[in-house]
Amino acid sequence: MAENKVAPDGGYGWTVVAGCALINIFNQSLVSVFGLMFGDYLTSLGENAFGAALVMNICNISLNFSGLFTGPIIKKFNPRRATILGTLLTGCALTVCAYATHMWQIIAAYSVGFGFGLGLIQSATFVALNSYFRNNKGKAVGFALAGTGIGQIVMPLLVQFLLNNFSFRGATLIIGGLAFNGIIGASLLQPVEWHLKIVSDEEWQPLLNSRSSNEAKKSGWSKLAALMDFAILRRFSFLNLIFGLGLAYTATSSFSLFFPYFLQKTANLDMLQAAHCMSILSTTDLLTRITVPAVVDKMKFTHRNTFLMAGLCLVVVRSVMAEMRGLVALMVTSAVYGIFRSITIVNQNLTIAEYCSENGLDGMLPNALGFNMIVKGVLVLSFGQALGWFVDFSGSYSLTLHAQNLLLISTCILWLCEMYIRRK
Repeated sequence: MAENKVAPDGGYGWTVVAGCALINIFNQSLVSVFGLMFGDYLTSLGENAFGAALVMNICNISLNFSGLFTGPIIKKFNPRRATILGTLLTGCALTVCAYATHMWQIIAAYSVGFGFGLGLIQSATFVALNSYFRNNKGKAVGFALAGTGIGQIVMPLLVQFLLNNFSFRGATLIIGGLAFNGIIGASLLQPVEWHLKIVSDEEWQPLLNSRSSNEAKKSGWSKLAALMDFAILRRFSFLNLIFGLGLAYTATSSFSLFFPYFLQKTANLDMLQAAHCMSILSTTDLLTRITVPAVVDKMKFTHRNTFLMAGLCLVVVRSVMAEMRGLVALMVTSAVYGIFRSITIVNQNLTIAEYCSENGLDGMLPNALGFNMIVKGVLVLSFGQALGWFVDFSGSYSLTLHAQNLLLISTCILWLCEMYIRRK
């Protein structure tokens, strides 16, 4: 009986999961403490809230538009080396920020360097995880992303302690040093080829569908097209997929930005009460990342349908939350929101991987993730900025929550229409 080698769907893959979680604790979670780390220092440089927003917006642009380069980098080197590069960028960027004395230096180091490093880490760690798992893919990604949740709980406390006991420079140097710990996690991302298992013909089901290698490479353009996988952009179904994911991402990003303002200025909660609502949301988000993906894998739901159902639930929860004013009601809706937000976050890249696998385009996954990041960046710049203008125009954070729902509803309509057309 012939024997074949396939990815283990576990085994050493769980070590890869642990490595990704470690990377996320010391890198991905740091975005959430930017205001805490840099707020007072930016004020000392004469910058107000506009300056802080500018740093974060450029960082978001750098993170998402890094998708132009992350795919080719991952394909050229491999996920482990790409992740190490991303970790070096984030650690070095924070180290440079510790010595920054002008706004442009913080923008160059944090917004550009740190943002690009995070973009590289996000794509490379997912590609590494995707190569090891099939049936347990959702569970693996959930556990890896739980590292971000743990970091978001621990890092604010650590940063506050460091700022209270050291200067801005000392605290930032220490956090930058901790970011380099991601290299330890990245070293665990061994190529899946080192851990393939042997199965018989009866058991064999190819995990990765190889693309034809007979691509024309006669000119510079054809070489670039092959490197960037531009062919996938000719598929309307893929464009519809990433546009829908981009709209959902924009709605979620806008919610994260305006949720604290809604709690304090519309619901009239004090800072401590608002912090309780945000902590509850983060806690249910973390618990969901650990538990729900295993259930989804077991039930054999598609990642796209899971994302769609969670998105519809987010619309309902956000609509209800927009009309809530009492502390208890807001704590309950925050907890429910955290559950469904987590499901959409976990299934975003999984939805793209699922699409590539179903269409025999697994080799295009790194660039598919990159194209998705670019679309997210464009939509955040356009629709995200429009939502910011809507807040100023309407003066109502409650209406803004409803406006965010329009983006999620658009995603649902686009995807449901495509499903209907396919069935016809």
